[in-house]
Amino acid sequence: MDEKIIDFHSHILPGVDDGSPDVETSLEMLRLSSEQGVHIQVLTPHYYPWKEDISSFFGRREKSLSVLSEKSPSEPKIVCGAEIAFFRHMRDGDLQHLCIGNSRAILIEMPFESWSNSVVDDVSSLCLDLDYRVVLAHVERFMRYSGNRRKLQDLSALPIVYQINAEAFLHFGTRGLAADLIRSGYDIILGSDAHNCTSRRPNLGEARIYIEKHFGKNCLRRMDATAMSLLEIQT
Repeated sequence: MDEKIIDFHSHILPGVDDGSPDVETSLEMLRLSSEQGVHIQVLTPHYYPWKEDISSFFGRREKSLSVLSEKSPSEPKIVCGAEIAFFRHMRDGDLQHLCIGNSRAILIEMPFESWSNSVVDDVSSLCLDLDYRVVLAHVERFMRYSGNRRKLQDLSALPIVYQINAEAFLHFGTRGLAADLIRSGYDIILGSDAHNCTSRRPNLGEARIYIEKHFGKNCLRRMDATAMSLLEIQT
């Protein structure tokens, strides 16, 4: 089948985190996402392990998903996962409930600091020992910390995918960094990281226009194919 446009990171699930507060807002966000050309919307509410255990989060998430699914349109199709805040010894947690859809893909938000070797080792273990398909959320945000560019380069030798927020391509101050990440040859996918309908609205289509203009349609095709492979969608 044709490649689908996938928004791999969003906070559209109602009443679960600091994203959409209610179903009405969520439905409007899905409508905006559809207008942006998105076929599959990945819902990734924040999971903070120091606030609650996985079973409690999973229960809250599934209850919200059930309510939204009853009213959501057929497109974009919604797929649920989580944005998991990094925690030490992640490999010992039951992360399967936090995978995206029925895949082995997990979205991880790395620490907002210079990453230690032990942090990199923990992430590596998820790939190499437990066979998770690790996606690092909005990697552009971590480049201002000393040593993290090098750590990203080291991690790129593993089956790890880097997610860039669409917003990074839409502002002059961050476009250069986002472009550098693409030119580095890493496996890249896009996410809107949408939280609402105004200040952090779905904006994937706008970023795709910029990327096609400056990097070509094949760049978008590679991103789409990578996202599809993570969700284990067959072409």
